[in-house]
Amino acid sequence: MNHVLEPPDEPGRTLPTTATGAPAHHDPDAPLVDVAAYSAFYRAEVKALVNFLLWMGAGLADATDIAQETMIEAYQGWPSIRHPRAWTRRVASRRYGRQQFGQEVVTEPELLSPLLSASADIAAWEQRHDVLRLLAMLPWRQRQVMAWTFDGYQPQEIAVELQITAEAVRASLKLARRTLAERLGRAGGAT
Repeated sequence: MNHVLEPPDEPGRTLPTTATGAPAHHDPDAPLVDVAAYSAFYRAEVKALVNFLLWMGAGLADATDIAQETMIEAYQGWPSIRHPRAWTRRVASRRYGRQQFGQEVVTEPELLSPLLSASADIAAWEQRHDVLRLLAMLPWRQRQVMAWTFDGYQPQEIAVELQITAEAVRASLKLARRTLAERLGRAGGAT
């Protein structure tokens, strides 16, 4: 399931599919997928979803696989998803959590993915990897809350998505920021 979904660019066309991606027999009572809306969402959000997973501590190969699997599931359930941006992050976060705390899947680190373009800005790349390294040192809940925060969500919204209190979100943010500041301070003092 590592192929990129590229639905036809035909405005208003709907294509019901099975889990394997094959055309389904049309059920007149089944909701149809708005291919144009899904396609626009996919193109706008897949890279952001990969970044979200990287902030949570996933490796690049795992992040792209999880993002792709999540987007496939989103396509299959598209008519019933009310808030697709939050839905994809919630599903991807849970997938990554199950992978982290369940059976570990070993992948080759830092493989290039067709979902991401290569960057020629070495300084930005190094800075990004320094941040990812620091985030990886945080406990799971703090990484999770920081990833949602980096993705533009407010504590109240994060609390709803993670099914915890807004106070717990704020406490995790405070602890994560304090830990990151201490580690940055130590790293800055060592040079």
